[in-house]
Amino acid sequence: MLLLNIHAQRLVARLKAAFEDQRGATATEYGILLSFLALALVLGVAAFGQALNLHYMGMTTTLRTALGIP
Repeated sequence: MLLLNIHAQRLVARLKAAFEDQRGATATEYGILLSFLALALVLGVAAFGQALNLHYMGMTTTLRTALGIP
């Protein structure tokens, strides 16, 4: 029983040390920030691409109408 108690105390001490350890927290925060920025960039490029496509489609339709092309 004493051996089990010693192992339990060691486990609790390791878990406590792991939760108090702040190493790598900054890198993790920067990684999360970078992923949000990448997501915003992808969504912005996608929205801009769709708007640009609609603009050029409108120009094409106008030119076809002006030139009498069906």
